[in-house]
Amino acid sequence: MATIGATDSADATTSLDGLNSQKLSGWTVVNYSMMYWPISMALLPVGVYVQPYYAELGISLYAMSAIIFFARISDVVTDPLIGVLSDKTRSRFGRRKPWLVVGTPLMVVSVWMLFLPGENPTLLYFGFWSVMMYLAFTVVDLPYYAWGAELSTDYDERTRVTTRREQFHFVGTVSAVTIPLIAAIAIYLSDTDFTTFSDFLDSFSDDFRAIMASRAGNPGVILEWLAAFILVSLPLTVVIAVIFVGEPDQKVIPRQKPTLKASISVIRRNGPFIRLIICYSFSVTGAAMTGALSYFFVKHVIQAGELYPIYLLVYYMASVLGLPIWMRLSGKIGKHRAYIVSIVWFSVWASCIPFIPAGWFSLFLVVMVLKGSAVGALLAMPASMAADAVDIDSARTGQQRAGLYFSVWGMSKKGGTALGGAIGLAAVQFFGFDPQADPTLGGMLTGNSANSLLCLTLLYAIIPAAFKIFALPFIWGYPLTEARQVRIRGRIERRGVAIQSATRVEAADNAR
Repeated sequence: MATIGATDSADATTSLDGLNSQKLSGWTVVNYSMMYWPISMALLPVGVYVQPYYAELGISLYAMSAIIFFARISDVVTDPLIGVLSDKTRSRFGRRKPWLVVGTPLMVVSVWMLFLPGENPTLLYFGFWSVMMYLAFTVVDLPYYAWGAELSTDYDERTRVTTRREQFHFVGTVSAVTIPLIAAIAIYLSDTDFTTFSDFLDSFSDDFRAIMASRAGNPGVILEWLAAFILVSLPLTVVIAVIFVGEPDQKVIPRQKPTLKASISVIRRNGPFIRLIICYSFSVTGAAMTGALSYFFVKHVIQAGELYPIYLLVYYMASVLGLPIWMRLSGKIGKHRAYIVSIVWFSVWASCIPFIPAGWFSLFLVVMVLKGSAVGALLAMPASMAADAVDIDSARTGQQRAGLYFSVWGMSKKGGTALGGAIGLAAVQFFGFDPQADPTLGGMLTGNSANSLLCLTLLYAIIPAAFKIFALPFIWGYPLTEARQVRIRGRIERRGVAIQSATRVEAADNAR
């Protein structure tokens, strides 16, 4: 665990030494990554359960889209602030850990209040706790990502860290959708009388769907269970990470204190990072549209709303199982090429979704497995590439400002999420979609019109895929390869040694 003195903190910045270029132990990576399990369990329901639940309680989609947009846009202020403060934090526990300790209680309270709103929540209630939830996530997530970028300076080790973190992200997602399924099976076994296995199979399909529709598949019930689980698991995993994972040792390098304008200028001149930001923003915007509309699509187009947790389970299990394949591909052809292949693969299968007939839930699941197998790579690869791009700044300036860079990364992620979610929700209501309509009456006069369902389908599947395709030119010919990253790390290490030597000579002269 790093210990950084308070002296010279106002006029000094930090640079990683060469020690953390060594291979990390498996337990270190697991203990660091594990806290993303409950974090993802808190984030997933906001898009896939909370918004549909509040919509079915009577909150307008227009109003909800506006609140979500402005709540996430507020991160334009909070993200760089938290990122820079995290970089400048000096404590005996490190730079990043104090922020995790402070942000976790705020996140737990916000989750509880947002997930359990009562029978008649107001728009003000939804707006306030949404803002608090996003603020808490910023306080926890930015230092956490910066910490992960600093755990190792090795090209492949960074991919290993981000891949393991995304695996726990999807484990949390799978856990969030498995809980209602396990509960439904338990309810079925306790409420149903059967004497033979044949009787069990004969009654299971209809009775299970009925249980999912009335209880275990109800968003309000699911949110209650998830809130209780997060209340326990998030503080526990944060404590494990803080105690058992050290922050890399820092060497204090005296430098002139940079201004915010100078910091932004350095980021703007970091070409590979700018490319990643643009590409990632496109991708996240499309993903947010899909996430915001997925429950409505499954319920009103596929007409299997009560089986929505099964869809989520299959989709994210495919993401978890697909990550090792993409990781091996990255090692063979490079990160940016593997990222390009994952975008194309995702988009091809997304384009098949509009051709799935209503009621064909099994076929829908098959397509989701193929499409979802690339989702993990779409998150892990660019995050690993961003950590490499931060090295360019370190080589130029002698500073370690992963917090600043990942605050910009977080801004692009949250800005894209805000824009995509707001566009998706507002657009479907503009074209006449009613979340409270009977899904069995779709295409009829008393239900959602065929045009509104077509709009919902395009916004759920085709337009998000198009956003990802639009991003391809920015990542094509990406210049920061493994060979170049190794050269940059060598330059950083040589510069650090030179500065240390000069500092020791100056100190000896002053002592005389």
